[in-house]
Amino acid sequence: MKKCSFTIVAKNYIGLGLILEQSLQKFHKSDIDFYIFVADEIDASQITIPENVISVKKISDYTDAEWTDMTFKYDLTEFCTSIKPFCFQYIFSKGYDSALYFDPDICIFSPITEILEKLETYDVVLTPQVSGIHINYTGEHPEWAMNVNGIFNLGFCGMRKTPISQKILSWWRERLKNECFVDRSVGDFTDQKWMDWLPALLGNEHLYVIKNLGMNMAPWNYFERELFLKDGNIMVRFRTNDNETKEDQLVFLHFAGYDYGKMKQGIISRKRIENLGEYEDLKIATDIYMNLIIKNAEKFDKFLPMKYTYATYDNGDNISSFHRRLYHGLTLSGKNITNPFSSKEGTFYNTIKKYNMINNENIDKLTQRNIDNIGKKRKMIGIMFKCLYRFVGYKRYVLFVKSLYNYCRPELHTFLIDKK
Repeated sequence: MKKCSFTIVAKNYIGLGLILEQSLQKFHKSDIDFYIFVADEIDASQITIPENVISVKKISDYTDAEWTDMTFKYDLTEFCTSIKPFCFQYIFSKGYDSALYFDPDICIFSPITEILEKLETYDVVLTPQVSGIHINYTGEHPEWAMNVNGIFNLGFCGMRKTPISQKILSWWRERLKNECFVDRSVGDFTDQKWMDWLPALLGNEHLYVIKNLGMNMAPWNYFERELFLKDGNIMVRFRTNDNETKEDQLVFLHFAGYDYGKMKQGIISRKRIENLGEYEDLKIATDIYMNLIIKNAEKFDKFLPMKYTYATYDNGDNISSFHRRLYHGLTLSGKNITNPFSSKEGTFYNTIKKYNMINNENIDKLTQRNIDNIGKKRKMIGIMFKCLYRFVGYKRYVLFVKSLYNYCRPELHTFLIDKK
């Protein structure tokens, strides 16, 4: 079988993709080809690009209208994940029999032999977020979040070229054209949530779920998996005794949410998952990955300063997530916006500017964790709601709270700028 592995990045993370490639080729240099698909636009005349780096726009069979629509309404993460089925299709069109996707922030620690063996029999191979049955769940990442985000983690996905997988890719791709948002209110979570359908669509005959503890180890399952050394190999076992006694070799670890810039300075820092525990055993793996980043700092730094092509309007003003979703709401209502990136007169940009929605502060990075005096602000909001309750009474207040659901999506706020 002709095999291929790939990742998808914005151009600033090409260096991280090259580090993933290096970790894979340590074990599979001769039997697995590797490609880096770049989701945004890159000028090869301005910087030397490795031969295995592919510009998706140059090979895409999306229409110009689809490309413009998707690059505007989706943020960086949403867009990169929305084109994943197309990348699989492109690889299969080039004669490959199987393809493996890895997120760029993954590091390979040992051969992926088990995955390759399963792809000789099955059409699709996935890994779950959590592998153990935990009666008393102790993970920092809440179970409700996994219910919302998806049972499988799509930082990895393996497929064999078959009529079944081709059909799944077409089905997946079609849905991701319009439903690849991170939007809990409608059950969307990028490309990942859609894979919850696969057990029903494929069954055990075509889908294999790898429960190997050493595959797709990540911050959301650190609570259940412990690293240790055995005969010179990094091994993984259940951290608690409420599950079977099992030992697997660490195959790949997903360093999701780590600060790779700080890693380059020899500092381990994470940006995601609040209150994530300090697990000393992880140092075995994090030191290896950190040293790999330090060793390849020149490659990493070469691309890191590059700006995401679809982050701004054509005049340089920032496109916020709220802008993207307002645009999406307008298109859902039938509005025809041919070039949402344009700042010319009579454009979407000019409409939102008229309503004072242009703000070049990065408001998308504001969260409950980094807003100043969040406790005080919550208290003030609580006081406002109490006043409202006293004013409208119990019945109307309950109806009001129920109605808030109808306004939790930015798409439902087009009335702010659309008079019709």
